Amino acid sequence: MKVNSAIEVLEKLRVLYECKTLTDLSRKLGKNSSWAAQAKKNEAIPYAECRQACIDFGVSMDWLLFDEKTGAFEKATVLANIQEGLYESIELAILPKISIEQLNATAALVLKGLGLNYRNESSKESVEKKA
Repeated sequence: MKVNSAIEVLEKLRVLYECKTLTDLSRKLGKNSSWAAQAKKNEAIPYAECRQACIDFGVSMDWLLFDEKTGAFEKATVLANIQEGLYESIELAILPKISIEQLNATAALVLKGLGLNYRNESSKESVEKKA
């Protein structure tokens, strides 16, 4: 199993936190502006920040560090599937027509009911597209 380099991990964190630069990432995480650049230079994987990203974005540590999917469901995938099912139910007239905002809120409530609170539905997907 290959461990991602510090550069790869920092890039995933940068995209998850929607930062344009490593300096932006450093500031977003409450660190001095050169923190991420120093971690990159020293090939130091920031485990505490990875842990927080897992909590904030519902990604797994295995995904961040190894690009491995775990047996657990990824929140972004579950949320997308719930939204798709609700949209299809509306299209088939099973559910009454509702706004996109109502559909997304309903999907988030279903996800919460499953014990998978969700904060940012597009972050992990955008990381996977860029990675």
